[in-house]
Amino acid sequence: PRVSPVACSAWVVLAAALSSTALGRSAAAGADFMRTIFVEYEDGDSDGHYTLGLAIGQAMGDVIREIWAADTELHAMEAWTTTQEGRRIFANLVDASNKSFPLYTREVEGMAVGAKVSIRRFLVNNLREEIAQWVAREQSLKRHGHCTDAYIFDTGKHIAAWGHNDDWTVNWRKAAYFVIATALNEDGSVKFKFGTWTYPGYLLGMQLNWNSYGVVWTVNSLFPRSYWDTGVGTAWVARHMVGATDVESLIQHAADARVSTAMNYNIGSVQSKSMWNLEVTTGGVHAVHTVDAPYSHFNEFKLLNVSQFPEASSAHRAARWAELRPSNVLELRAFLSDQSDREWPVWRNHTAGDDCFTEVTGIFDLHQRTLSVWTSPSHASPPEMELSLDFPGVPPAAASPPAKDSLLFM
Repeated sequence: PRVSPVACSAWVVLAAALSSTALGRSAAAGADFMRTIFVEYEDGDSDGHYTLGLAIGQAMGDVIREIWAADTELHAMEAWTTTQEGRRIFANLVDASNKSFPLYTREVEGMAVGAKVSIRRFLVNNLREEIAQWVAREQSLKRHGHCTDAYIFDTGKHIAAWGHNDDWTVNWRKAAYFVIATALNEDGSVKFKFGTWTYPGYLLGMQLNWNSYGVVWTVNSLFPRSYWDTGVGTAWVARHMVGATDVESLIQHAADARVSTAMNYNIGSVQSKSMWNLEVTTGGVHAVHTVDAPYSHFNEFKLLNVSQFPEASSAHRAARWAELRPSNVLELRAFLSDQSDREWPVWRNHTAGDDCFTEVTGIFDLHQRTLSVWTSPSHASPPEMELSLDFPGVPPAAASPPAKDSLLFM
């Protein structure tokens, strides 16, 4: 297996240090929580994927152990997987995910060894989206929506961008991290590169993502009433999306017929400056919408006619979007930072009835070819970190073919 010396060591750099490289153009001083791991691995090789996970686990092990020690959500999910029903469903999900994507399970194994945490805990962590559904049903709990996406688009003004607030019920603002990875061929040549911002111990590809093929995407939770007690976990599907060579292949990877539950994807092409919204529900049924005007998506289905659980925060955030309807980046930042609705704000801080935190705000500007990120309200300060969507030493990819609006059943 090939893995760089960087990957074998716990190389964690500050955002300010990253700004001096070709990847980062600027960063706010003092952003010492913007950890970034640089790693190379042999793509398609079992040992190569294991060493990728091992490098991440070694780099972030201290942080992962500390944050998970106090993670009551994770502990409750672990307890549920020891019940009769929980044990069966957990085994089904792990087995289906591993059979479909064994190389990505090897990455989970590597992370567990590197972080010195049990593989079982890592697997439960990567199945949070799926297990949360069953725990909520068993305990009659309401699930609160995760994540906001808002698009701005104006061809005449050369505007094509969208912002993503990544939300979760655990405060991971100082525990999440970037991974900048180089996938190698067997002969050591570069196959592709990608970047991702990720929660502690997650497979790569689930939150803010871009690759050297010029494909960019973010992810939102959805809450269908119909989901499987088996099938592939969405974290494994997201990891598979990392290698998508164009928008069409990204959609094909996301709409995997084996996927056990639903997810929303916000997609952009750096080359064509085009954007799309993709909804995928259980079994890979999906719909695609071309974004050619201001648009938003929260945690309720808009494209698919799917029976779903209502989600109060999404309704309130959507109402605030309709009031503000941003048309430029400054207005977009103001919307993503909005807290005027004290009970259900857009930028979330575990207040009133809302149990979520906005972990990070990311704005992908396709004309500027940048990703700007904040872990505090983005309207109040310059970005804490700004990254180029291009990769040093990798030629820009050709423009992605257009993805048509469609409703497909798979």
